Amino acid sequence: MSTGPGCSCSLQLLNQIILLAGILVSNSADSVFAQDSRPLDYSRDVRPILSDKCFRCHGPDETHREAGLRLDTRDGAIAAISGGHAIVPGNTDDSEVLTRILTDDADLKMPPASTNKSLTKQEIAVLTRWIEQGAVYNDHWAFREVVQPEVPVFDLPLPMVVRNPIDAFVYQELLHHQIQPSPAAEKHTLIRRVYLDVIGLTPSIEDLELFLNDESPDAYRTMVDRALASPHYGERWGRHWLDHARYADTHGYTVDGNRTIWPYRDWVIAAFNNDMPFDQFTIEQIAGDLLPEPTRSQLVATGFHRNTLVNQEGGTDAEQFRNEAVVDRVNTTGAVWLGLTVGCAQCHTHKYDPITQHEYYQLFAFFNQGKDVNSASPVLSLPTDEQTAELQMLDSELAEIRKHIAAIDLQLRNGETIEASTRDQLNQDRMVWDEKQKTADAARKKVLSAIPQTMIMGDVDRPRETHVLIRGDFLRHGDVVHADTPRALSGMAPKESPRNRLDLAKWLVSRSNPLTARVTMNRMWARYFGQGLVETENDFGFQGTPPTHPELLDWLAAEFMDAGWSMKHMHRLILNSATYRQSSIARPDLSTVDPLNKLLARQSRLRVDAEVVRDLGLAVSGLLNETIGGPSVFPPQPDGVYAFTQRNAGWPTSKNEDRFRRGMYTFFMRSAPYPMLTTFDTPRFNTTCTMRVRSNTPLQSLTMANDQAMTEMALALSKRIFAAADNDRDRIIRAWRLCFSRTPQPNELKRLQDYALQQRLLMGNGARSVEDPPKNPEEQELRIWFLIARTLMNLDEFIVRE
Repeated sequence: MSTGPGCSCSLQLLNQIILLAGILVSNSADSVFAQDSRPLDYSRDVRPILSDKCFRCHGPDETHREAGLRLDTRDGAIAAISGGHAIVPGNTDDSEVLTRILTDDADLKMPPASTNKSLTKQEIAVLTRWIEQGAVYNDHWAFREVVQPEVPVFDLPLPMVVRNPIDAFVYQELLHHQIQPSPAAEKHTLIRRVYLDVIGLTPSIEDLELFLNDESPDAYRTMVDRALASPHYGERWGRHWLDHARYADTHGYTVDGNRTIWPYRDWVIAAFNNDMPFDQFTIEQIAGDLLPEPTRSQLVATGFHRNTLVNQEGGTDAEQFRNEAVVDRVNTTGAVWLGLTVGCAQCHTHKYDPITQHEYYQLFAFFNQGKDVNSASPVLSLPTDEQTAELQMLDSELAEIRKHIAAIDLQLRNGETIEASTRDQLNQDRMVWDEKQKTADAARKKVLSAIPQTMIMGDVDRPRETHVLIRGDFLRHGDVVHADTPRALSGMAPKESPRNRLDLAKWLVSRSNPLTARVTMNRMWARYFGQGLVETENDFGFQGTPPTHPELLDWLAAEFMDAGWSMKHMHRLILNSATYRQSSIARPDLSTVDPLNKLLARQSRLRVDAEVVRDLGLAVSGLLNETIGGPSVFPPQPDGVYAFTQRNAGWPTSKNEDRFRRGMYTFFMRSAPYPMLTTFDTPRFNTTCTMRVRSNTPLQSLTMANDQAMTEMALALSKRIFAAADNDRDRIIRAWRLCFSRTPQPNELKRLQDYALQQRLLMGNGARSVEDPPKNPEEQELRIWFLIARTLMNLDEFIVRE
């Protein structure tokens, strides 16, 4: 396998770094968190400190504000208070804030010791410098209008370091901290990385060879385009979105009955594959039913907000759980599109962000008109073309039958003029036609019962009045409110008629909303690098962390909107960047300077998501059923999963190839999710999940080694590699390429060759350590290759994206 291009890249990079060495600033920082020489910025440097330490008692929530002091606005901070002024711009001696922070008097010290929020020396130094510099306030970075910044330009050409504007912003920050970027990863690593990130599968042997043997300058770009064109792209990125949508196949709570919502899942997959513009993608999901003459597809799209829970327990208050669903829709919309913790304002004004309780219920009003009242309805029937044709045929047949029956009944009503024999014949004919009607009715009911009915949104004909709910209690109504958006986010344009979900959806993807594009691009970035430019990807408010590369984030957000909200356009930009292509190999020089890789001097090694763990096993074993869409399936799972649930339904294990569908099609039961998925950190989806955690536990290793599904995959892989060649060396190479998209190193090859030989000796000699010795040579070989296959599938490299 050639590694020439990667080595060449490394040499060119090294030469460029040497050339730049003479123009780099000589001062070196010990870490990215060391004192920054740049002027202090309130939003970046000061607000995070005040938000964490002070805003809870001196922030936006006036009902819990202490001493009448408000520090989240300049007017509040410099206003006169008893004893002076909290902040006197340019004067640290007269600023009561610093006096209280520095005092040793426990009764006066702020924050009080009881809060466990004492400031560090570095934080005190930042506040002191900021006051000395004039205590300048500015708008929170996330609430500012998105304006595309100028792309940095460098004196020297850097073709291997700066391939597109993304790299220019990243490299500028690296230069500021005097950190060198990593060279590009090797070709086999790059194709496996791209395929895992884009389609959630490893490349086939054919795709691998095609890329490795392509020495053209556009080889990498062509490979990226091939991955993005795959229908499996919609599955991988659709699964990310379904986390946002809290998608599940059951209603939740203890009864947790089944629901039909998979058509929404299929709509999401198709939308990604068709590169539906994200603004349209948003509008159809939030308000597809309110569009003029909505199509069936647009109605299905509203399933996004029908993924709320439904309580089927006896004796429940339907209005209570209708209210719970509306609350969930508000909070989910706030998290997914705005990246804000709006739910914190449900019971009182937000402690940190500029969202009042009144504004929370203005958002609530958008979703308060839904027809669903703790129920599956409204639903939409989705017959196939064949079912529609069959229903039309049966309706025609029934109409003809009814005509015959009506004619007989007419004659029987005039029975006085009919002879007895004729009457008897008419009655017999009536019985025949009645039987035909029963048969046709039964056939029609059978067709109707097979037609899926998916849950959709719809508004009531008579609008409900929306109130502020005191302390969030649905029984305690406060002031009447009308649908609107928070003032801090550049409110909606005036409108004479009442606003509805369609107005909200359009505002979410309008230029006047500064958050949606930033939040969406930050999450896309996090999928590729393990963390967002804003680490707190679900909190762009005052408590969230500021972006590590604010200009890059704004450039991405502006580019996203300017490119017509095309997701694939942004994927291509990131995937083709030098930043993405970097090696993920750990570097000792970064361990103290940038241990968390916030400056992106290398790529990150990421364990793949739970569904992809399963998909990889199916793919390399040759078992994968690549069918896209359709009802959820029931792969084999351990017995006893329902022992502690109230569900009466069993687990009807799927037959034949349906056993081997991708993980995203596994029937998801909220009360008892598929065990392998939860072992690898799939949430229960009772609420939205905008970013999964990645754990590393012993149970995961035990699952890979002993789970019945993984064992079945290892067995299939062993048969595949055994049949691929007639000698150990070629079989091992084939297995390594299937599992890791690379050729084994000489020591790796030798260890497995030695292992195979050792197992043959053990089994061939009938050693006592071998239980149930193989009956013939072929069975012996399959056992050996099963052990090798299971070993490879249990290596860390198998489920890690390098």
